Amino acid sequence: MNKYQGTYIGYVSSPRKEMSDDHWGKVISKIVLNSNLPEESLKGLEAFSHLEIIFHMDQVKAEKIVTGVRHPRGNEEWPAVGVFAQRAKARPNALGVSRCRLLDIKGRELTVQALDAIDGTPVLDIKPYMNEFAPIGEVTQPTWSSELMREYYNDIEE
Repeated sequence: MNKYQGTYIGYVSSPRKEMSDDHWGKVISKIVLNSNLPEESLKGLEAFSHLEIIFHMDQVKAEKIVTGVRHPRGNEEWPAVGVFAQRAKARPNALGVSRCRLLDIKGRELTVQALDAIDGTPVLDIKPYMNEFAPIGEVTQPTWSSELMREYYNDIEE
């Protein structure tokens, strides 16, 4: 199997200390870049309203990793589906991808809203969100996934 080795570019500072499944909409977090990255690496990012953050869910225990089929959130009313048909944290590489609102940049510190990463989470990359990277064509998904996400960001204010 091929291996990838990357470098964390910073860490999340969040009031959320433990992973939970819902109510991320009002969470205000900071992404603090490592000191080896110059502030200028963020130049121009302030022109974007939203970011995509790639992070390592490093607190997921190895014995919790799922590579096969399970009921999302253990809810047997939802179908058993493979790990790649869900966005669960207990996945083979424990990588998270989240879209969040950019609120402010000061030095090497970004303030964001609705980033679903807990305090201390290592950040692998930051990308500006662009409409052109949104899905092309109609988006479809099963009913259970909409039910699962109902409370995830429900407290966000637009």
